[in-house]
Amino acid sequence: MDYIFDKKINDPNFAVVKHNTMVESGYDLPPVQNNVMNIAAVKAREVTNPDLWNGEVIISAEEYAAIHSITLNDAYKVLKKSALEMKEIELICDAYFDFSKGEVVPDLPDNIASATFYSDTIVASKPKHGNYKKMKVHIRLIDKIGYSDVGSFIYLRFGRDVLHLIQSATQDNHKDYTSYNYVNTVDFSTTPAKRLYELAVKWKKLGSCKKSVDDWKIFFGVFNKYEKIAEFKKWVLVPAINQVNSQGEFELTLDQQKLGRVVTHLIVIIKEKASKTVTAVDTMANSQLIADQLADSPVELSDNEKVIVKATADIYIIKNNIIDEKHKQNIYKKAISERWGLADYDKQQAELKAQSDKIIKQIEAEKQAEIEQKQEAEKQKLDNEQFIMLFESHSPQERMDILNEVKKLVSGIPIISTQFEKERANFTAHKDIMFRKYFKQVMGILDS
Repeated sequence: MDYIFDKKINDPNFAVVKHNTMVESGYDLPPVQNNVMNIAAVKAREVTNPDLWNGEVIISAEEYAAIHSITLNDAYKVLKKSALEMKEIELICDAYFDFSKGEVVPDLPDNIASATFYSDTIVASKPKHGNYKKMKVHIRLIDKIGYSDVGSFIYLRFGRDVLHLIQSATQDNHKDYTSYNYVNTVDFSTTPAKRLYELAVKWKKLGSCKKSVDDWKIFFGVFNKYEKIAEFKKWVLVPAINQVNSQGEFELTLDQQKLGRVVTHLIVIIKEKASKTVTAVDTMANSQLIADQLADSPVELSDNEKVIVKATADIYIIKNNIIDEKHKQNIYKKAISERWGLADYDKQQAELKAQSDKIIKQIEAEKQAEIEQKQEAEKQKLDNEQFIMLFESHSPQERMDILNEVKKLVSGIPIISTQFEKERANFTAHKDIMFRKYFKQVMGILDS
């Protein structure tokens, strides 16, 4: 299973290719979980042999930190939280019941990856003939997920249906997919904005995306919320439109269709802006530029620091539509010299060092306390042995006299007096530390 560790993504410039069934599916995921799903789908498509891939993906904190310009500690925290919450996620997908297949529930093929949803009669892409009915299918996003505190990564295995959609999106007989650069969605703070951006990419050639009000709610995973259309638009759709517009690639506007006084459909009008899009060639060129700058830089950076600086510089270049190569070189130089994006990383390293120093001091203090305790115990043992030898060096009569005097001193203390009599009878009273101070008082011994 080592191959699932082989492919790593080290910056946000990578292509997301999704089957349109997934683009149009209905779900409500927090932003990080949505990111995890998209990154996992991308990594899944890059395995050495997709035909043998069984849906397993590893996403490391190192990758997530590099992609989103956050610290390793924060990256693993959000990944682990996602892993704990994603197990039961379902997607509500559009599907088509193909009546031309001639049977309702055919046998599943040996290779489940070649099956379309649960049977050959329920297909993800619209058949070219007219003998079908559109339907909704609920499918499980993942069937297994886990995390490693030691390795700082999460593991997931996509469900069978999602596995099929990932593998079949770009097949020649379908080519039913939407593709965009992941970096274009990094700054979106909500999942509705990320998902609306995907729709804009899918429908940009047509210029609009029209859905019934209920279908919009299903799409955003809020079918049972926002009874009033005005509330749905205010809290979900309009904020998503505003975020996509702020990104700069599209200009979205909202329209509606009524039947009498009732709003039945909401329409998002999509207009592309004339802006430079990030291509794979741009990404490769940027990677080579930063690699050259890092190699020539007098500033020493660790591998993790290089990844963070590069990602931060790339985001700045993309946001500001910087095309000129010389300008890019200057940006990378500045990013390296000023350690862009490393403030949080440096802070984290300082905190880790402080914690480490504190732990070391605590361990040293505990060791010193243990040494002192042992020394004190040895001293008490030696003092005890010396006292016993001293007492027993006296004549029997002198020992009797000392014991009688000690008896007088403890006679006013019932519990001690009773115990003293018992031990005196066993000839062990002078060995018991309980009575030591009374013996020393009688014998005129001062504590050192």
